[in-house]
Amino acid sequence: MHNIFPNKIVSALIIFLAILNIILWSAYSSRGRELRKVQDTVANIEHSRNILAFQKLFVDKVLKSDGVVDYDTRRELEQSVGRTNDDAVISAWNAFLSAKTEDEGQVRVKELLSVLAERAYQGE
Repeated sequence: MHNIFPNKIVSALIIFLAILNIILWSAYSSRGRELRKVQDTVANIEHSRNILAFQKLFVDKVLKSDGVVDYDTRRELEQSVGRTNDDAVISAWNAFLSAKTEDEGQVRVKELLSVLAERAYQGE
């Protein structure tokens, strides 16, 4: 009868290394899942932070302003809304910009603020 591994020490070492390899692979894959979870959470936080930064800028520069918003402020708002990378926020912003009357503008502001609050706390 021929043994695959003639030496018992070598056989035990190979079995030990195989088991160790399985355990290490399992731990590695578990850490990878945890890392992806953490990366997703960080991305959600960054997304919400960008939306809240735009919301604060909008309130400070538009809602609290006494007159017409100047070009530099509008450009700053455009850049800030672009940083949100959120189609719903950008769409609500564009709807606000396209308002023709003051009444329509007020409705669009409410819609924009509603979208901002929803998207900032939605976590997407």
